[in-house]
Amino acid sequence: MRKVSSVESKSAGIGKRIRRARLARKMTQESLSEMCGVNASYIGQIERGEKQPSLRTLTAVCRSLRVDLSSLIEGNADPPDAAVQELLAVVCGCPAEIVDIVTQHARIVVSTFQTLRPPAGPDGHSDTTDS
Repeated sequence: MRKVSSVESKSAGIGKRIRRARLARKMTQESLSEMCGVNASYIGQIERGEKQPSLRTLTAVCRSLRVDLSSLIEGNADPPDAAVQELLAVVCGCPAEIVDIVTQHARIVVSTFQTLRPPAGPDGHSDTTDS
């Protein structure tokens, strides 16, 4: 019986996380492979842990899936909640220019919201009182 090396184990984990992120974004292996400039069968081999992608390919995968490289390698990122998944579904498959515009608008909305909303107290409620 052949013992699985730590590199093979790490590759399998990376592949599973890539697959999970791809499916969460409702992407096919073909669409991911086109965005990354690699063959779709190669994406399948990476996801199954059969191939170890180069740093260039991993970077392209991260950019395409909009995930951090460290989350693929270390696997310590929490899965996005439903609201984040919904937002990802909205921008999934959009050209990079549209994603950049949506990101800029999201930053403005968050900044405005934080400016207008009073800070929450220790109990999680705002410090406003009804007089």
